[in-house]
Amino acid sequence: MCKRVLVFILLIMSIGGLAAQNINDKNFWGVKVGANFPRLYYSDKNLKELPHDMMVGPTVGLFYEFKLYKTVSMAVEIDYQQRGGATSYVYENKYNVNYKLKAHYASLRLPFTWYMIGNKDFSPYLYVAPDFGYAFGGNISLTQPGLPISDVSVGISDSNINRLNIGILGGLGVRKNVNLTNWILVLKVDAALSYGFINTFSPSETNETATPTNIHAYNSQGKRHSVGLEINLSLGFERIGAKPSKSTNNKSSKGSGKSKGSKGDCFPFR
Repeated sequence: MCKRVLVFILLIMSIGGLAAQNINDKNFWGVKVGANFPRLYYSDKNLKELPHDMMVGPTVGLFYEFKLYKTVSMAVEIDYQQRGGATSYVYENKYNVNYKLKAHYASLRLPFTWYMIGNKDFSPYLYVAPDFGYAFGGNISLTQPGLPISDVSVGISDSNINRLNIGILGGLGVRKNVNLTNWILVLKVDAALSYGFINTFSPSETNETATPTNIHAYNSQGKRHSVGLEINLSLGFERIGAKPSKSTNNKSSKGSGKSKGSKGDCFPFR
């Protein structure tokens, strides 16, 4: 299913790119802010059936976008995202268990953007980006009232999770150029789905050599991947050269005429 969706997105990108106008004539840099709605995807059947509580975390970043072709651009992004997941369920029909993993990731992304049908000031676009990230902080919390270990809080740096993330991001958005005096303000709004290829269970968790804190609900069978929905607003700044005024042009042309001067003009001013 995922392969079919990816092929369909790439096909639409290619068709849209052929019909696009040159909205991305110049390189530009910018900042982005938004929200991430992360969750954890489990391959194990029992863990997959656990309910997923909604989480919302911030995303911020800096980027530089440059043109590759008339309708295709590439960007280099350094971002911060909050990822993880949460679940709440009843253990043995009488213990309320609440689990939350909230991790802070620093990421390097390389988005490839296809601008679609539009004009020089407005265009929808599709994009896909490889994503390389590392969890540098965060917290794992667990509450299970009534059980011997009722409350647990562990920092990401002290946990057993695999902190490396390699994934892919794909989405769609719209771009609007706003012409200022010597600048073009580039506004972009987009939404994208992210998927991590790396199993966030560490080897010590999957082979059960790690000592679990949640001994009553511990189960790391299968794999666990980081997924999410991101919605971002980007502000880009494109520098344009100042156009000479008409008065300057007129003075220049008059000066040229004087340069021809009369015979008595030994040192004509230009």
